[in-house]
Amino acid sequence: MNFSISDLIYIILLLPVIFSLVSATNMLSRNVLHWLNRLTATSVAAALFLLVTAFDVNTPYGDEYLYLDALSVWMLLIIGTLYLAFAWTSKAYLDRDTNKRYGYLRRFGRLEGRFYALSHMFVWIMFVVVTVNNLGLMWVAIEATTLVSALLVAFKFTRTSLEATWKYVMVCTVGICLALLGTILVYYIQLTNIGPANPLNWLYLAQHVDSIDPAMARFAFCFLFVGYGTKVGLAPMHAWLPDAHSEAPALTSGLLSGSLCICAIYVLIRNIIILLPSIGVDFISGLCLFFGLFTVAAAVPFVLVQRDVKRMLAYSSMENFGLMVAGLGLFVPMAAQAMLLHMFNHALVKYSLFYTAGTIMEEFGTKNMMRIHGMMTQTPRTALFWLLGIVGILGMPPIGVFFSKFYIIFGFFQAEHPWLGILMLLLLAGMLIGILYHVMRMFGGQAKRKSSGELFGFVDSAVLAWLLLFSCVASAGLSEIAVLNNLLAHAAQIVLGGVY
Repeated sequence: MNFSISDLIYIILLLPVIFSLVSATNMLSRNVLHWLNRLTATSVAAALFLLVTAFDVNTPYGDEYLYLDALSVWMLLIIGTLYLAFAWTSKAYLDRDTNKRYGYLRRFGRLEGRFYALSHMFVWIMFVVVTVNNLGLMWVAIEATTLVSALLVAFKFTRTSLEATWKYVMVCTVGICLALLGTILVYYIQLTNIGPANPLNWLYLAQHVDSIDPAMARFAFCFLFVGYGTKVGLAPMHAWLPDAHSEAPALTSGLLSGSLCICAIYVLIRNIIILLPSIGVDFISGLCLFFGLFTVAAAVPFVLVQRDVKRMLAYSSMENFGLMVAGLGLFVPMAAQAMLLHMFNHALVKYSLFYTAGTIMEEFGTKNMMRIHGMMTQTPRTALFWLLGIVGILGMPPIGVFFSKFYIIFGFFQAEHPWLGILMLLLLAGMLIGILYHVMRMFGGQAKRKSSGELFGFVDSAVLAWLLLFSCVASAGLSEIAVLNNLLAHAAQIVLGGVY
């Protein structure tokens, strides 16, 4: 059976909504719910695979509300990969939390349906963010991700999770309001310089960039950058990120870090494409480089003094988002491709790490790294995945993050910013030292508390191994995988706009 591009898009967009509505009724048995969750995500992944292989990067797809080009498909690939990983690891995670004595699912019962409904709706909204062709609809979708993910962050309904949710909603809402003001200014620019036709259609605006007023465009971009930068987690607007990642269920933390924040970067890129010819490269580059480096610098001291295992990973996410934004600000082809590749690698490795961190917390009954020792002897399988994930996220070979980090750093020198490249290297070294210090203490030493035993099963172990292997193969062998290589190259051209 042959599916058209439009058929595949609507399959990807419809299936998560249908399952979310079904699971919200809580009428299905727990076992049926788990398998239907896997079937839905696997069907979406199959449709996405067909879409990636059939999509012609030289012929974008568009209709009244949806638009798909190489950049959109690349983002769909990242979100869809995490969606598939989420579906195949969620049963083991939720079963463990149901069976353990202090688990919130055991205390409240029958919450799997609600959790699945929120999670699939969350993924669906992220699919919408990267497929709509309107800046206003993008803003609405980004705001919707805040509302849905806030319910997931507060899912445990503890004092600390509610406090983290409150901070998440307040900080991100302020940021999104600023992004709304920036979007309104873009619409004002369109009305006064271009005309009322196709309001906030970013493809239409990109075709009329010569008519945009530079001063007003610069003013609008400042609001957009701060607004969406808050959603990304750039310093100093990052206050929500460590708390939300620390208190959310591990599965949700993986989705937040791996896919939600890069959706905000995606929306920022779409706005940059429109405003870049009027503002000029220097202004946008200066903002991206400053806040990118500042975000990495702000994360380093917090990692060094950290005790919470998931908060440590949250500050690691700040480091990687700062690196992505800095790579975007270099405006050279190598850095643009490496930035997009880093989105992909960071998503896969960080999901693996958050899931493993959640397992460690269940095995040792604490999130305090100072109380976790002797992992190599008590939980060797968990220790192996924890080590591989940490090695990967710190940018050590052979995990794919090594390649994307290396090319972003090389991009600093290619863009004639050698001192900024050296500064970024020093900051990354500080992050490496801080994280390795905590991790090596967890591996060795005398165990201060007895582990509940190895909790990794066959399925979740296989999924995490596949994520790490996929990152390695897709990065090291990118030139040999024609579909991905071509998709990434064209996506980078779109990111660079007219600078390429």
